[in-house]
Amino acid sequence: MRWHWAVIPTEIDVASFRLSVSGHVDKPLSLTLKDIVDGMPRVELAAVNQCSGNSRGFSQPVVPGAQWANGAMGNAKWMGVRLKDVLDRAGVKPGALAVRFAGLDQPVVDGAPKFMKSLALDHARDGEVMIAYAMNGEQLPLLNGFPLRPVVPGWYSTYWVKMLDRIEVLATPDENFWTRNA
Repeated sequence: MRWHWAVIPTEIDVASFRLSVSGHVDKPLSLTLKDIVDGMPRVELAAVNQCSGNSRGFSQPVVPGAQWANGAMGNAKWMGVRLKDVLDRAGVKPGALAVRFAGLDQPVVDGAPKFMKSLALDHARDGEVMIAYAMNGEQLPLLNGFPLRPVVPGWYSTYWVKMLDRIEVLATPDENFWTRNA
């Protein structure tokens, strides 16, 4: 249940929550949770979510970060909507290269980079990447990213951005700190 930044909401007002889809699209979207849960085709899949730091404590030489042993992973059955369906609703423009995710967590110090991760457009649209709102048959728990999070099977959990509230379609490579440098 690791977070990249410590300033996270302790509650979400579902009535005012919106997922924005913007950038290199024909029709920017502002979707309510109801729009997503009740208005789009539902999909389910089982997927392992593993922190990229899992077993880091065994690395030689020692690498920066929490020196975890084994166990920073879990398997769940996820329910949500295909990212492809959301992107199709927005209408991805020709020339788009990537899809970037951002959530509601915030840096603890001024000037620190917002946590964002991106996927190549082809991967984002492959039909397997989803936006989850439920885990193991129940509403996604707050500490697991409620109300929404991407599920990116086979990829480390850094791409499974918690409390997802923004999706941006990019026409240029993603140069943000967390994609390029971190």
